[in-house]
Amino acid sequence: MDLRVQEYVVAIQKYGNMTEAAEKLFITPSALNQQLLKLEKELGMPLFTRSKRKMTPTAAGLAYLEGAHHMLAIRQEVYTKLQDMAECVTGSYRIGLTYDHGSSVFARIYSTFHRQYPGIQMRCFQMLVPEMLEQLEKNELDIVFLLGGCGETWPGLDTMPLSEENLLLGVPRMHPLAKNAPFSDKPLPAFDLRLLKDEPFSLALKKSTMRSQLVDPVFQHAGFEPDIMVESSFNGFLEQLTSQGICCTIIPESQVSDRQNVAWFYLEDQPRFCFSVAKAHDYALNNALRYFVQLAREDAKKHLDFPPPQS
Repeated sequence: MDLRVQEYVVAIQKYGNMTEAAEKLFITPSALNQQLLKLEKELGMPLFTRSKRKMTPTAAGLAYLEGAHHMLAIRQEVYTKLQDMAECVTGSYRIGLTYDHGSSVFARIYSTFHRQYPGIQMRCFQMLVPEMLEQLEKNELDIVFLLGGCGETWPGLDTMPLSEENLLLGVPRMHPLAKNAPFSDKPLPAFDLRLLKDEPFSLALKKSTMRSQLVDPVFQHAGFEPDIMVESSFNGFLEQLTSQGICCTIIPESQVSDRQNVAWFYLEDQPRFCFSVAKAHDYALNNALRYFVQLAREDAKKHLDFPPPQS
């Protein structure tokens, strides 16, 4: 199916200008403009209003784009079915990875996947969830790993749950509230977070989903804003600061490694978050990607799945 014209129009909509759309399509802006002008002449109406900064779809353009998206989705689905029928074992896929969870899962499962599909190339990109969602919308990623509050919905996406776990409060053992806490492989019961309102914290980046959907509401419920010393995407760094007695932290239970220097507590609100794989609604997974998701689910259940606190 040759749907290049539809691809051109969709790219112009996505990027809002000829230059960036042409760059993504590997053609010159003048060539892309000529293709659009030719199509508009055939249709007898403009598909975009043009300005110096942005190209905006007209009513006719929106109608054309609706059909174009549908046609491209059908093509992708057909090609996926044909690949599976031919037992196709080659191709290149773009994977969005969260910094800790997605990256560690990928590192553990890739060798197994590669043995089964040695001709398939995975191109991976580490980024925050909001950035991945934007890239997924532009079809610049095929599948992504997501972290978010359990029950969170992602419009326009099909999500495949992998694991669930708790967020834990880490307090340095030298702190008065933790120095007499028992050493345990399991988190300790929650206490009133307001007792730490004068302490510094190291937390996930403010624009991350874990922070916006889970961590910030914990402090809002406690009635105070934390004194944030450090923000980072790397949970190991946040834990290390706490291990050194520098500050308190809140990180996922699966990322806890130091129980000698840090006492780990459940939080009063018992926040839990879900780790999942997601794709666009109209993107069909072939056998290779379904196998990849299966491996990710098995690995996450083994390494990242934790039960909720017992009442």
